[in-house]
Amino acid sequence: MTKQWSVKTFATMTFVVIGAWFVPNVVHAVVPVRVNADYTASPPFVSNIATPNILIVMDNSGSMANRACESASCGTLSDGTTSTVTTFVASTRYNGYADPLRCYVWDATDNRFEIGGGKAALNTACAGTEWDGNFINWASFRRFDAVKKAMTGGNCWHPSASPVRNADGTCKPSGTPPLPTVKAQNLGTGDETTPAIPYASGTGNTTYVGRIPTAAHPGNPANLYVKFEADGDLCINDDSSGSCPDSDGFAEIELNEIAFAMYGEPTGVIQQIGDKARFGLAVFNGSSSDNGIKVLTGIGSRQSIDFSGSTVETFNTNTAAMVDAVDEAYPTTWTPLAESLYDAVRYVAQINSAYYPTAYTFPIAFSGGSSNGVAFQGAGAGSVGSSEVSALISGETCPSGYITSACGRDPYFFGANHTPAWASTSQVVNCCKTFILIFTDGEPTEDQTIPTGLRDNAYNGVDCINSDNSAPPRPVDGTCNTHPLTPFTDLLGEHKTDYASSGSGYLDSVALWAHTNDMRPCSGTGDGTIAIIGVTGHCLPGTQNVTVYTFFAFGNINGRGLLAQTARLGAFDDANANGIPDAGEWDKENNYTGATGADGIPDAYFESSDVDDIQDKMLATLSSIIRKSSSGAAVSVLATSSTGEGALYQAYFYPSTLEVATNKDVTWTGYTQSLWVDTFGNMREDTNGDGKQDYKVDLIIKTRLDPATNIVYVDKYRDTDGNGIADDANSDGAITQTD
Repeated sequence: MTKQWSVKTFATMTFVVIGAWFVPNVVHAVVPVRVNADYTASPPFVSNIATPNILIVMDNSGSMANRACESASCGTLSDGTTSTVTTFVASTRYNGYADPLRCYVWDATDNRFEIGGGKAALNTACAGTEWDGNFINWASFRRFDAVKKAMTGGNCWHPSASPVRNADGTCKPSGTPPLPTVKAQNLGTGDETTPAIPYASGTGNTTYVGRIPTAAHPGNPANLYVKFEADGDLCINDDSSGSCPDSDGFAEIELNEIAFAMYGEPTGVIQQIGDKARFGLAVFNGSSSDNGIKVLTGIGSRQSIDFSGSTVETFNTNTAAMVDAVDEAYPTTWTPLAESLYDAVRYVAQINSAYYPTAYTFPIAFSGGSSNGVAFQGAGAGSVGSSEVSALISGETCPSGYITSACGRDPYFFGANHTPAWASTSQVVNCCKTFILIFTDGEPTEDQTIPTGLRDNAYNGVDCINSDNSAPPRPVDGTCNTHPLTPFTDLLGEHKTDYASSGSGYLDSVALWAHTNDMRPCSGTGDGTIAIIGVTGHCLPGTQNVTVYTFFAFGNINGRGLLAQTARLGAFDDANANGIPDAGEWDKENNYTGATGADGIPDAYFESSDVDDIQDKMLATLSSIIRKSSSGAAVSVLATSSTGEGALYQAYFYPSTLEVATNKDVTWTGYTQSLWVDTFGNMREDTNGDGKQDYKVDLIIKTRLDPATNIVYVDKYRDTDGNGIADDANSDGAITQTD
């Protein structure tokens, strides 16, 4: 056998023979009126799709507290391009929690902005008592706000309720009138002061007149500044130094912990995707050691735990728990990218955290050996504590090997105690595909604690140091290309090794390891050893590897190169099973449209340079993951006579495809492929792509199903003499998989 690959399918290959017959003298009954719904059906050969696991590792490093308006990206110009001007320009669109085409009034009683008059254009002036929504966004929107708005719609806020979200994850309304309210990020943040906003005679696109209430600029000073404070207060001042308010004679206006009334339920991509995925959320761990992650919501769980504490909240759905977990996070850490991915993979493997083996870091469903999960509802490693909810329903027990009642901690265990139930009967689902999405704004820092065997690999390009900002084209050599227009071909050809602040380039090597090795290996019927790290794992049939996606937001060229390389090495489609990211295995589609065809960018790499399109790009990323987890094979039709050679046409379809533009499911879309059938009845591929069937060149195709793993394997055999019999490559007298 020359090649072998496996496909976790959701449909079996079925050959259909259609015959014709007639039955004479049949008395026909009265035919009822038919409607389209009478003819709706799903193919009988399609089995249930295993909902994919998606663990989002969300960057909560200190730089995420920065204002979103920065020199590389600050709003959108009228022609749709990104503005690089950081001073306020009324004709530039600045997105945020406020509507740029609305004016707002400040409700001091409810501590929030509420909608006022509308604006005909971005630069239309607001009334003398109102605030310009476009201006508010420019002054106050932070990177972390942009992330939360994209993921969930924003931080829910309520003046007295705790928790601030209902059991279904929606915001509890407050104020008069009662409305959902989101608050600007005010944890883990620092003071920021905007560039000067001039009076400029009170006219034009740069003046503060018409952007803030008249009472906020008494005497029309030459310049005003907005100080956006660490606690979320927004203060208008006539100078940029010292505190605000101060005692310099100017009557400052300060709004306390700004928030925004929402006139519909705030939502983001987590709610849009909903139960199409089993989500989990991890953030960089805030401990003093600066290592790894903390999982705030376990994969598929309906509970969340505080980032900085141990308070646990329980919800009806995994979606609701995810939304709350995003609320709980705040920016305060370094950026240990490789360490975070390494511990995230250890979570999938269900072995101890490499950095916090005795404290809660992520759920662990096993005890003893390489895992030290505590008892169900216990305190310590693997458990969120006494509030822990079981994934089991009444009458169910965990399979042998798990901690009693704690099997739901395992990402591969689908519990029935969920809404909707992940499985009608709680069970291990070993065919589930698992993805880790790394969302970050920058280069790695404090990222050195990685096993030696995971620090480099042979496929990440030429090692480089320092930087050369020369415009491309420029050679790929020992000096890193740092010009913003450096093409991906060059970025993927080099590997930076000299990151500042104890950073490292280990991330892509960890991703390659996770993607090309079984994280739940077996040795016979027992537990096997995880490759490279040499730790005994927890056996599941089949291969349980991890596919790594990356999302790069707000950062610079150095981060782009590492994250693109990580996506290439951590998500390639290893069609020939050689464990190497060969050409054509990592770039098959346009990342943002999903259309077939290479675009030069790893299919698992996504990027957003500004806050305006971050939600669309996040949705494209998650849609790509769901597409990758839901492909299947279909009906085959023989397009020849009943004997002799010919062609076999087979549909390759997606039972359900998420349409990015509308977020709707489109069913049974896909492609058609053709195979040869030779005169001996063998299926063959067109190996050399010449459009002709050549028995000595075109390989024989055989398929088989492994009943233990429910995986379809496709084996290819040579037939060098063209006699229709696969070659006995090892001369043992039998044609087997070893040939």
